[in-house]
Amino acid sequence: MRVTAASPGESGSSQIAPSRIALLLLVVLTAVYASNFRMRGAGDSFPVRVVPFSILREGNVDLNEFTWAATPDRPWPYYIHGKGEKRKGRKYYSVSSIATSIVVTPLYVLPSLWLSWNDIPYVDSRARVVMVLMEKLSAALLTALSAVVLYWLLRGLVAAPWPLALSLVYALTTCAWAISSQALWPHALSALCLGTLMLILDRGSLTIWRLVGAALVCATMVANRPQMLIFAGVAVVYLVARQRRLLVPFLAVAAVAAAALLAYNLWALGNVFGGYGKFDHFSTPFLEGVAGLLVSPNRGVFVYTPILLFSLWGIVEAVRGKGPSWLRYFAVGLLLHVTMYAKFDDWHAGYTYGPRYFADVLPLLVVYLVYGLVPVWRSTIAARTVAGGLIAYGFVVQVLGVYAADDGWNRYPISVDTRPERVWDWDDTQIGRAWSSGFKGLELLPVMVDVFTDEVPARLVELKPEDLASRIAVAGVPQTMRPGETRRVYAEVSNRGNAAWPMFSGKAMLDIRHLVFLVQSWRVGGRQISGIGEVVLLPENVAPGESVRIEMPLAAPPRPGVYDVEFRITQAIDGFRGVPSPDGVTHRIEVR
Repeated sequence: MRVTAASPGESGSSQIAPSRIALLLLVVLTAVYASNFRMRGAGDSFPVRVVPFSILREGNVDLNEFTWAATPDRPWPYYIHGKGEKRKGRKYYSVSSIATSIVVTPLYVLPSLWLSWNDIPYVDSRARVVMVLMEKLSAALLTALSAVVLYWLLRGLVAAPWPLALSLVYALTTCAWAISSQALWPHALSALCLGTLMLILDRGSLTIWRLVGAALVCATMVANRPQMLIFAGVAVVYLVARQRRLLVPFLAVAAVAAAALLAYNLWALGNVFGGYGKFDHFSTPFLEGVAGLLVSPNRGVFVYTPILLFSLWGIVEAVRGKGPSWLRYFAVGLLLHVTMYAKFDDWHAGYTYGPRYFADVLPLLVVYLVYGLVPVWRSTIAARTVAGGLIAYGFVVQVLGVYAADDGWNRYPISVDTRPERVWDWDDTQIGRAWSSGFKGLELLPVMVDVFTDEVPARLVELKPEDLASRIAVAGVPQTMRPGETRRVYAEVSNRGNAAWPMFSGKAMLDIRHLVFLVQSWRVGGRQISGIGEVVLLPENVAPGESVRIEMPLAAPPRPGVYDVEFRITQAIDGFRGVPSPDGVTHRIEVR
């Protein structure tokens, strides 16, 4: 049974052709997703963003040309896998699946040509900005496409205007916006594949060509995110029950793709399971994990998107026989999905904003709203008021995640990876922190303008001390301070060297190598005092002859005495060493 399906022309309140609605949805959502001019990626999305450049410019999928990820004194980060011995030409590969990279590679053709035509190396800050912009555009487009596919699927399940309305609920009130659309994590492609698979299964009897399409979608979905094997398995079970005669060709097509994936994993990563390695990290008590995934204040899907509570009733209705038969099979897949992540040691999903592990299955949860929300909405004004309020709340939560939230809650006062029980802290919520942190939606825009207008482009290479020659004038430094007192000071810093100072690497503060900072240090009797001072990143790349104004706190030591506070430009080599400028300015302060 279906809920009053739309007619082929989707007549009614809307006279716009469905194809035009779909195109408009694609364009508008892509623009909305890319509108915040921020970097929201974590470490494991960085190699995914650059593999397309490697494919198009170097004809391979290794990351050897992107040397900024390594430092002399530490191993490569967790998202990079090294193959072979260094003396024999070691190769480096992305631990994350390259499926998303391959899918978005066509989008990179023109940017790759532009870099080549202008002879711009990867260490150039212009290349880094292009990489970030391409990641944002690619993630935005994949997520917008998943909303369009969901719209076409819903047109066969419910009458207008619900297909468009529910597609917007998916696109703007769930973590499809704050997570999937913001960086090239695998979630956007997983959601797109799952929606496409449901669309294929929903269109009646499978032809051989649609069967091939379903098999390729399943293979891509699993290659991109092995955890989605659950839903590929559900599709197989459905075929056994409903279309058994097509099972063999389906499995044959899927097997070819699976063999290619396993061969790549074994060749590049030395493990058939790829970067995920062994699946042996499932020790969380089941009820603890389920509660955290569903209702914890800092990861619960029903806290961040409460309208999905109606999906629970939709699942019950689907199991009772409402909707197409495949929905009952996918309900089992959803149950297994939640069970898997509830048992997972890292069920809180690391540094993220909200319920990241639900991002893959959001299209399915929204489909269940057809049977859980739509009938309730049609019942009473009170029901519409409550549901409308929940939708509006979810929209506000996503806006905060996109335009205000950063990694501050995940990192401070202690890392959520170290103390995952922080996800239950109702007094310090991620949503609340985002609300109070203020608008950050244009933070990348001045960097972009600066990078492309400087006559001398900044490069992420080790500079010499003379390259860091500077003139520093600090205003607001007092002659006396009380112990522990904090003031605000303002430094005017000019670049007197011959090289541009980089402040942008495309990796935020996860890797500070080669970035230039203004360092404030305190000394007594010529000896530097550890644990006191500030390190402030430059507000923009600073070309020779340019000046920038920097605001920074000045916190006095806790003990009385006469101190010297020094301000000096320094380039970071890694987290422990730096190249200092030969020029610094010192002020004497009496703490009493």
